[in-house]
Amino acid sequence: MVTRTAPSAALSSPRRRARPARWRPFPAVVAVVLGLVASQAIGIAVASFVGGNARIALSLVLADLLLLAIVLAVASRGAERLGAATLGIRRTALGPAFGWGAALLFSNFAISALFFLLLGGTGDSGSGHHEHVAHLAAGKAVLVTLGVAVTAPLAEEVAFRGYLFPALTRWRGPWVGAAITALLFGAAHVAALPPAALPAAAAFGFGACLLFWFTGSLLPGVVVHSLNNAIVLTVVTGGQLAPALLAAPLFALLVLLPFARQSSTPTQEEPS
Repeated sequence: MVTRTAPSAALSSPRRRARPARWRPFPAVVAVVLGLVASQAIGIAVASFVGGNARIALSLVLADLLLLAIVLAVASRGAERLGAATLGIRRTALGPAFGWGAALLFSNFAISALFFLLLGGTGDSGSGHHEHVAHLAAGKAVLVTLGVAVTAPLAEEVAFRGYLFPALTRWRGPWVGAAITALLFGAAHVAALPPAALPAAAAFGFGACLLFWFTGSLLPGVVVHSLNNAIVLTVVTGGQLAPALLAAPLFALLVLLPFARQSSTPTQEEPS
């Protein structure tokens, strides 16, 4: 007889749980925070002293790569054997990945709209930003898409969901781990988003943690994160970057697929 598992039970079910990591929570938090500070400092320095829209867009890519490098360096010191599967880069079933991913994407836009209405996020500053980025030359458009919708999802999903969330989950469980990860994820976007968008960013971070937990793989989160950012780029450029809706998630996925050699099955879990 087939029985259904309640959502609360599914969260604690070993069949759904991603493999626990051996990282300690405090070094994980420090590594991510230092990585964010260093990467944003590099981005601000390049934008301030070099100038030029294309170079500013390039600074986004460099900042994401620096965050990823710092996280991987610290993670490698706290893991017996650091590999792609350790960071959640694993194959997973298409059905649950699509279902949970779609739920995260649609709920994120609903929550974003709600917070913008409640907090008044439709002011002049937002429209001014939209006008500033509405028309991009071809080279700048490629760099902006690469930085915002490809390297940012890759770096942030590895740092927050692949590394930080498992470390915090091992410490206090998935709900507390997801909540702390979400708060830090929202705080990481203070310089990039208007205040009204920060609660929605934190909510997205919480949902992305659960997406990783339920699928056991980072791939769905990277695709959803990339598509979410591509949608934002398309809106703020008046449709100019609409090709990124397909190209960015596909490219981000193709970057990770060669490393996804293991499957997110119960056999991949470490004994408790």
